[in-house]
Amino acid sequence: MTGVRPKKSLGQNFLADENIASRIIRSASLTKDDTVVEIGPGRGALTRELAEKAGRVIAIELDERLAGHLKEIIGNPPNLQVVAGDALKFPYESLPGKVKVVANLPYYISTPIITRLLKAHDKISSMILMLQKEVAERLTASPGGRDYGYMSVMVQFHAEAEMLFTVPKQAFTPVPKVDSAVVRLGLRDAPKGISDPVFFERVVSAAFSKRRKMLKNSLKNSNVIPPDRFDFLIERLLASGIDPSRRAETLSLPEFVLMTGILFENRGL
Repeated sequence: MTGVRPKKSLGQNFLADENIASRIIRSASLTKDDTVVEIGPGRGALTRELAEKAGRVIAIELDERLAGHLKEIIGNPPNLQVVAGDALKFPYESLPGKVKVVANLPYYISTPIITRLLKAHDKISSMILMLQKEVAERLTASPGGRDYGYMSVMVQFHAEAEMLFTVPKQAFTPVPKVDSAVVRLGLRDAPKGISDPVFFERVVSAAFSKRRKMLKNSLKNSNVIPPDRFDFLIERLLASGIDPSRRAETLSLPEFVLMTGILFENRGL
């Protein structure tokens, strides 16, 4: 089964560099007290060493060809549970205690999987994710740069995000068209000042809905500000030190938190 042909439909690019695999696992700082969820184990490039380092490994594999033979491929470790299924549908909220996530994510579903994992942040202590380099740069971007956007803010709202190292495309088989990068997301509690995380997400989404437009224009036609309160709320933002003529990509996470609090408390609902 190590020679199984990759499926383009699943975005499969198997990690083939053992040094990179070991470096990823070292980044997870595993102990025998840890439960690890591995998404997309593929041919098991990470799985064997994960099982050696952690107390329990739950490997979620969509490709039934690989899921059915993964234990056999890596020597049938007793602490490995293989789940044949879709990582986007896995019930992370039902996991016992907090887990660490380690994943080599297919490029085409990286954003939806990260979004799904963040929704289960109460069950996750950290993530080590290998992603398309461009996506990794967006997740870890600072305000004002071209990579900073909605996903930057939402990821950094839930986690300390750090890019660890880049991975050349030659480390995979088949060789993809772009390089990858490994990021660490250390999950944390929501910042103080947010009483409704769902409303925060709506505000951030509205702010970036018209990229490179002024905040007041992006927010005006959104569903986060009642039309009859618009002028009043714009004045409140000005009074707080947030200029509504700025663009969303210039606001830091604390400024998004402040803006959300003002909008939430003064909606007049």
